[in-house]
Amino acid sequence: MQSDEGRVLRRAKSLWIHGAGLSGQTWQPLTADLPQSVTPDLPGHGTAHAALPPTVESFAERLRPLLKDDMVLVGHSLGGMVALELAVRSPVRLRGLILVEAVSTVRDRWIGRVGPPVARPVLKYLPRFLLERMAGAGQSRPAIKETRRWLSRMKRDQIVAAFDAARFYDGRRHLAKVTTPTLVIVGTENTATHRGARLIANSLKGAEFETLDGGHMLHIDNPDGLRRTIETFLARTRSGTRSNEKHKK
Repeated sequence: MQSDEGRVLRRAKSLWIHGAGLSGQTWQPLTADLPQSVTPDLPGHGTAHAALPPTVESFAERLRPLLKDDMVLVGHSLGGMVALELAVRSPVRLRGLILVEAVSTVRDRWIGRVGPPVARPVLKYLPRFLLERMAGAGQSRPAIKETRRWLSRMKRDQIVAAFDAARFYDGRRHLAKVTTPTLVIVGTENTATHRGARLIANSLKGAEFETLDGGHMLHIDNPDGLRRTIETFLARTRSGTRSNEKHKK
C-alpha cells in the first residue's frame, strides 16, 4: 500500500487478539510489516500458560499490561470478546477498537444457551482425530487448514476451556461504557455472527459496521480486504471525518 492511508497501521501501536483454538501467529498475513504490532497468545493457546478460571475476564486481565496509550485493539471471535473486555478495563486511551467476526455474547439466543451444554461433552469425549477433522467445517480450505494447524497443538482441556470462556461471557453490560471509536466487521459467508455483531454496532454511539467477502476466518480468507478496511477506518477517525452512520458494504 503506497497511500498515506495505507501506512496508518505501520505507524500505530496495535494489539491483535486471536480467536479460540488459534495462536498469535495466525495474524501474520496482516501484521508481518507492522513494527509496533503485538500478537500475543491467549491463555491456554500457543506457548501461553492457562488462566484460572478460564474466562474472558481472566484472559483480558492477563493481556492488560500490553495496552499502551493510543493503541489500536483488534480482536477476532473469542479474541473480540477479550478486546471488548479490555476496552472497558483499559487504563489508557485507545485509538480504535476493531471487532472481527465477534459478538458480545452467545447467550442472547436459545441456541447459545442450549447448544453449548450439548456440544461440551462432544469436545470432551470425541476421538481426537474426529475433533480435528470437524474443526473449521464449512469454512474455506485455507481457513480449515489454519484452524487444524493450531487446534492440533492444543490439549483437549485447553480446547474445552476456550469454549467455556466464550459460552459463559456476556459483554452486553459493557456496551454502554465503550467510548473508543469502534469498527465491527463480519464475513458474508458466516451469517451466524451477523445478529450479535450488529447488536454491538447499534449499541455503541457512532460505531461502524462493515461486511467483507469471506467467512469466519476473515484474516485468512480476505487479509488484504480486512487490512484495507481497518486502515481506512483508522485514517478516517484520525482525520475527524468519521461518519455517524453505520457503514455496510
